Formats: sequence, C-alpha cells, structure tokens
Amino acid sequence: MDQEGRLCVGIRGAGQVANQHAAAILANPRLRLAAISSRSRSSSEKLGRDWASAGKAEEPIRVYDRYEELLDDQTVDIVSECMPNYLHAGEAILAFNAGKHLILEKPAGISREELQALRDAAGRSGRKSVVSFVLRWHPLVANLKNLLDASAIGDVYYAEMDYWHGIKPSFSSYDWIRRKEYAGGAMITGGCHATDLARYLHGEIDEVSAYATRVRKDFDYPTTIVAALRFADGSVGKISVSLDGLNFPYQFNIDLLGTKGALRDNRIYSKRLFPAQKDFVVLPCDTPNSGSVEHHPFKQEIDNLVECIDKGAPVLSDVADACESMEVALAITESAASGKPVKVHGS
Repeated sequence: MDQEGRLCVGIRGAGQVANQHAAAILANPRLRLAAISSRSRSSSEKLGRDWASAGKAEEPIRVYDRYEELLDDQTVDIVSECMPNYLHAGEAILAFNAGKHLILEKPAGISREELQALRDAAGRSGRKSVVSFVLRWHPLVANLKNLLDASAIGDVYYAEMDYWHGIKPSFSSYDWIRRKEYAGGAMITGGCHATDLARYLHGEIDEVSAYATRVRKDFDYPTTIVAALRFADGSVGKISVSLDGLNFPYQFNIDLLGTKGALRDNRIYSKRLFPAQKDFVVLPCDTPNSGSVEHHPFKQEIDNLVECIDKGAPVLSDVADACESMEVALAITESAASGKPVKVHGS
C-alpha cells in the first residue's frame, strides 16, 4: 500500500494482456501500478515508460528481473499474473504464499494437479482473487444472466456455447500457444471461455463426450473440438472450440433453449415478456464479437476485485470457481483424446 492508502499492484508479464491489465489498474483510483516483472527487462521498462509518458502512471515504476523480487516487495498488495498459460498456476501459488491478492489470467491451470494445488494455496492464504473469465463482465452476459434469473425463458433444457478464434501467425503468443506443453490445448487455452460461460449461465456440468480434429499443422494438438454435455440437473448441451478459423471473423455463440422461450446471442424469444411476439427481439446491447484483448472488460473485472477487497463484495470469478470451469475443459480434452465419455470429477 502506498502513502495515500492505495493498493499497489505488481504486474507479472509485459505483453499485450499485461498492457490491458495496466490500463484497467490505472483507471481505478484505489490502485497504483507499482512494479513490473517479466522475462524481458526491456519489455518491462517499455511498459512502464509508455504509461508514465502518457501521464497515467506515477514514476518510478519498479522493474524486477526476477519474479521473487516482486513477491518480496512488501508494498505490493496485488499481483497481476499475465504470463504464458503453463506458468499461471505455479506463479499464482507463489503469489498466494507471499500473502498477495491475485488477478489471474485464464486458464487457471493446465492440469488437474495444478488446479488442486492452486485451490489449496488460495484456501490457505485467505487472500482475494479474480480470474479473467472476462465474459462474465460483458454487458450482454449481464443481460442474459438477469433474464435467466427472472425465468424469462423458463427452465433451460439445452445450452450451447462456441468459441471460434482463428489464431494467426501474427498473434503475439503464436510461438508458444501452438505447443500443448505450454498452452494446454485448444479447449484449455481458449475454449475454457465457453466452459465457463456454460456453467455461469446454466449450471454445473457432470459429464462430457468429445471429438477432435486438427486442420492446421503448425499446432501440435487438435485445434477443433466439439463436446456433448450432460449437466447436473439432467439437461444437455454442447460446447465447441476452433482455433482454425483463419478465413472468417471471431465468433462467440450463445444459445439457450427453455420451456418458455429461447436466447440466441443478443436475441430473445419470450412470450412471457412479449405476449404478442412473432419473432426474436434484438436486445440493444453489444455482443462479444472480438477476440482482441483491447475489447475485453478488464476494467470491470479489476474493479470487482477492488470492491471485494475493500467491501467484501462477491467476485464473479475467483480461483475456486474458475478451477471448476477448467475441470470441465480438461475433461473435454481427455474425452477427445480417449474417445470415451469423461466425468468432470471422476467416477
């Protein structure tokens, strides 16, 4: 905490996502961007200079070569973890062990062992956390959640989510995201947004059965996966992910069918709300139609964490909840590899 009583944040990473986290941090008057640590000192220094020269950040922003140095900084209250996927869980655990609150990029982990270790560390620390399943803070999703909570379409019996994001060679993380040991796989690196939103909008998933294919050869894992779902309440659904769509725009599709109507992205059919309705009505709201991090609601996410720390407000996606979404993504990955149905939490 600084002399003005603001919570100090140390960012781990200096890429595009870290830059967007920095923008969200600097937009909150309760926060100060205090330190940066990444594997490239020049990148860390540039990130600090860019925000300082723009008049947004206060100098000096401390730059640490080693992550341990950032964790040892007693003025840092919150760590923002923005490193590649395979480092997320391990570095998040170290942050909890150092007594820091946590902003964690998705995925929360890329193996069941990592997820369990992360849950344990979060529980021991008592610190607050938020995980960047950013669609939970998207205006459309907020509208859909309110409509579902109000039973606008009755009881949902089918839920479908699609994450289609063609990863081009120009993508900043292209070099490592193509390798399973670093990314975890298509469902883990990107499709987890779909598993998370299925849980958030409808409920817990009990069992999955998946198939996969690999169209492109620059990735060493299957890049398109589709999974049938059985929810805990007996309803069914489908999730798909594709990183192969280089020739069409990013798409995130949301379909929910209920006993009294349906929701399709930003369209609703509900005789309960609109008795004379003859066709779907368009909700006057933006849709999540871009995979670019510049369009993600990081500000709302980070503001949510600050409210949690200051006032005890609930966080839409903390570590414990995010790990459940990752368990579904891992189960789908396992099912696609084995060709057999997989229980999300074992037999």
